[in-house]
Amino acid sequence: MPKITEGFGAWLKLNKPEHMVGFLLRSLHHTLRQTVDEALRKQGVELSFAHFAALFGLQCEPGATGAQLARQALVSAQTMNSALRRLELDGRIERRPHPDSRRADSWSLTAVGAADLERARHICGSTFARMLAPLDTTEIAALQDYLRRCIAALEAHTAPRETASELPKRRVARRGTRPAAAA
Repeated sequence: MPKITEGFGAWLKLNKPEHMVGFLLRSLHHTLRQTVDEALRKQGVELSFAHFAALFGLQCEPGATGAQLARQALVSAQTMNSALRRLELDGRIERRPHPDSRRADSWSLTAVGAADLERARHICGSTFARMLAPLDTTEIAALQDYLRRCIAALEAHTAPRETASELPKRRVARRGTRPAAAA
């Protein structure tokens, strides 16, 4: 296959919008994360986008698990786990046993975390305003509506995940043994 000489931006010239919407969303997400990280760093706030997202998620949903926060922040479980440990060490969040799961932790903001979140929200708010500055209020409302409808369309066709109690039970052979042959 011949190499396209137009460079990385060549995919923006695809004829069908459905081919590039995902790329544009991913590019926006990546650029937004980088811009937020840079803005926080310039203002002396020692938080990354993942830290900010975790603090914001806990303000909205106190007691959330790391897995829930990772899904909301669009980061891996490992990235969120690392962010949570750092936030805990810094005294911004605290951990408690989860009421419904012995394997999960329940996280909540401390007063220090809430204060840091407010400072970060102010900084991030200016970044979000800069991102949306080319749009008027009608266009922003339409964009929000379009994105919500796209999310709803995808969620409507996603099969619900099975819980651990609904998964089929499997017999596991012990090490050094072989399963009995069917008679």
